[in-house]
Amino acid sequence: MKQYPGYTVVRSEDCPEQHGTLTVLTHDVSGATVLLVENEDVNKAFGIGFGTFPSDDTGVFHILEHSVLAGSEKYPVTSPFLQLLKSSMASFLNAMTFPDKTVYPFATPNETDFKNLMDVYLNAVFCPLAMVDKAVFEQEGWHRDADGTVSGVVYNEMQGALAAPDAQLEDALERAMFPDTAYGFVSGGDPASIPALTYEKYQRVYRRHYSADNCCVTLYGKMDMAEKLDFLDREYLSKMPKGTSQPKLTLQSEQPGVCVKIPYYTEKPEADEVQCALAWYTGAFADRERQLGVEILLDALLGTNQSPLKAALLEEKLGADIDVGFDDSTLQPVLELVLRGATEETAEQFAAAVRRAVDGILAEGIPAELLLASLNAAEFASLERPGSLPDGVLDAIHAATGWLHTGDPALLLHTDKLFAALREKLDSGWFNELLRELFAPAPVQVIQVPTLPKKDDENAAPARTDGKLVLDHPLTVTDLGEGSPSAEGVVGTVAGAELLHHPSKGSLYLNLYYDLGGLSEEEVQYLDILTDMLDELDTPRHTARELNTLRSTWLGDSTACIAFWTGRQEGTPCHAKLVLSMSLLERSLEKAIELGGEFLYETKLTGEKAEAAFARVLSQQKLNMEQQFIQMGNQYAMVRAMSHYTVEYALSEACSGVTGYKFLCGLLEQADWAALGKKLEAVREKVLHHAALTISLHGSEAAKQKLEALLPGSVFAEEARGTAKPYTQELTAPVNEAFLIDGGVNYDILAWPQERKPERRVLARVMSYEYLWHNIREVGGAYGTGMLTRAGAEAYYTYRDPHMAESYETFAKGPAELAARSYTEKDLTESIVGTVSEMDKPMKPCAEAKELDRRYFCGITDEMLAADRRALCGVDEAALKAMAADLGKAAEHGTRVAFGSKEAVEAAKELFDRVETL
Repeated sequence: MKQYPGYTVVRSEDCPEQHGTLTVLTHDVSGATVLLVENEDVNKAFGIGFGTFPSDDTGVFHILEHSVLAGSEKYPVTSPFLQLLKSSMASFLNAMTFPDKTVYPFATPNETDFKNLMDVYLNAVFCPLAMVDKAVFEQEGWHRDADGTVSGVVYNEMQGALAAPDAQLEDALERAMFPDTAYGFVSGGDPASIPALTYEKYQRVYRRHYSADNCCVTLYGKMDMAEKLDFLDREYLSKMPKGTSQPKLTLQSEQPGVCVKIPYYTEKPEADEVQCALAWYTGAFADRERQLGVEILLDALLGTNQSPLKAALLEEKLGADIDVGFDDSTLQPVLELVLRGATEETAEQFAAAVRRAVDGILAEGIPAELLLASLNAAEFASLERPGSLPDGVLDAIHAATGWLHTGDPALLLHTDKLFAALREKLDSGWFNELLRELFAPAPVQVIQVPTLPKKDDENAAPARTDGKLVLDHPLTVTDLGEGSPSAEGVVGTVAGAELLHHPSKGSLYLNLYYDLGGLSEEEVQYLDILTDMLDELDTPRHTARELNTLRSTWLGDSTACIAFWTGRQEGTPCHAKLVLSMSLLERSLEKAIELGGEFLYETKLTGEKAEAAFARVLSQQKLNMEQQFIQMGNQYAMVRAMSHYTVEYALSEACSGVTGYKFLCGLLEQADWAALGKKLEAVREKVLHHAALTISLHGSEAAKQKLEALLPGSVFAEEARGTAKPYTQELTAPVNEAFLIDGGVNYDILAWPQERKPERRVLARVMSYEYLWHNIREVGGAYGTGMLTRAGAEAYYTYRDPHMAESYETFAKGPAELAARSYTEKDLTESIVGTVSEMDKPMKPCAEAKELDRRYFCGITDEMLAADRRALCGVDEAALKAMAADLGKAAEHGTRVAFGSKEAVEAAKELFDRVETL
């Protein structure tokens, strides 16, 4: 066993799930825990996690998370984190506050970058200047402005985060379940309590929790571990002797039967928008077999509208939708069921309805095929690890979680034996007994009732500098390399379709793209509705539940959606596609063709069951969008503003923006489900049997040959298909709009037309991090801000912003300020490195497959990407200043779209042509 000076090796073991070995160590002087995950992943990762247990709602650990990244002893600048965002090649760079821990992870494929980031992160968490500079606390946490109003980055972030009814319901549920422990507090901070946090308490809390003996460090990937451990020991851990005591989490005595009623204040209270949450404790965190069993059980019984428990509850017609939640990362994991779109009367019936439904399932027993499908799906996901987080970042979070609750950072990185053990229990009745145990106690219950808002009653030298971050090994343009060439694809034809093949190993990805160039906007809207319905519909051979079960059993993932991209071909055409995506093991290819065809072609769009599904799903979609308006209004506002300038955004807005929301509301109001079924049938017939089809296979040559043999006899085969063509749509004239939402924070967008020029990405990065970050976030207190440049349009945005009119004024001043600045070679290099590195971020295999397909349709070649890279690397001071000067003219007549509070919109009403309440 390999030894490391300064550390004691606890154990070392093979870990097939991580494709390498795990080594657990403790640091001899400090007592810190370290986990090494050694494998061949070049996207190396680092993470350091601390146990952080709130004792109030002030959000002190959330504020500390922001603060420690705002300057340190070795890097005494105002915002090293911002400067790293600008200039690092990191594929992930962030920090997260959880209910019981704070984790600081990053990932990067570049060795020099890794060393820089590791030093900056360690110096930040162990030597932050925030402990001697109160200005950091006031900027990131809270301060009172001259007019008496409270502001601050975290304060404003949480104003937005807790504005949605979902967030308030979750908060109340946690309080009811954990009245005596850290989990009962809002770890992010409650705006009502944040101003109670003093600078002195903030300092005390940091010193108690940010110690080496209260942390877990993870090193992941292909690197010299001995070198990294030596640096960690020499520069940091050996200087930090163990403390006398560590903060600890305490167990909550369970609270069965507690019932709480809370208001949700809104200007438009509706009697049928009551929500009810029920929650149950699921046992000990350390019992990983049980917790994985709970996850599989909940997916089998509640994963879709057709799953037995959810179907039984929807049949009661107590509300429009039922969601399930399960968090197994806390010391006392919890499952919850949330009833949405209810009335007060039906909400009070929810607990009894769950009891009846569970008893009904137990009387017959859980269908074995449902459990097998959910187990297979969970196991496939554990191997593929979908999502955007790099594998090493996930491991760092899991390591901190396992270490925190059991002392074992490797606990959550082993899953093979758990799946094998649960597979053996499938036929033993174990899952039925688990269901019985979980729902036996009376649930904790919270009912949330929409209510009108209450009426107001009538009656020393700074420790940091504004200088630049000086790294030991600053990155240069030479560190960028030439970029990796795309995997070469081979194009052929089979069964009337175009066949695109990219060789790959491991999981197989099969994506089918139906061209939508010949459709009208309304037809695409109906097609989008259809993709939302498919999971709910029967076929002549299977019920929806049976088909979903078969898909989960044989396929890792299978979804249908619509996608739009702006191409690089002449005229920047919009390519619109209906996409069926399937990920699978190669041996399941025949099943994929069979099940994918049945799912897409044979689902019944008429009849009583289909009509009931239409009403159910559209109601659920409406509720979901209304929550999203409050939580991510910037995305809706951005799409709305850009829809006046590009066909891609116009179509996206028509399907999933405000226009799409109104289209959905219109269908619900008409409630003519028979007519809807006929329209969906017509558009499906037009697309599936007549539109050009491209089938993309990312897999082996043997898989390609097998696919070529399967397709001619499948439903995907057609003798005559049309040719692919761009989707066209007439753009609407720009209009400045504001949409009123609940919550007290705003999302401000200013968009303008702009021909695609790759070098403008450097301008957008400079505007985002050199101007907007300081003026909108640090001074203005918004949680997020930036500039985006897209094919055909550009935009400024703010996110969870306390201001509206002031932010638009700040937007207007930016171009002139950037044009007047001087830029050193170091400034330009940082911005260029950061911009180009976005082109090289490592992707998961599934995402890489879809990106290669997008490049094919959009005509993007390696030569084009190389030219883009040269254009970015060629930006000099004169070019940057010229682009900034031109930006002022382009943005001057841009389109303003805002989602915000009634007060903010009223104060900025002269900026808008139209104000509307959603």
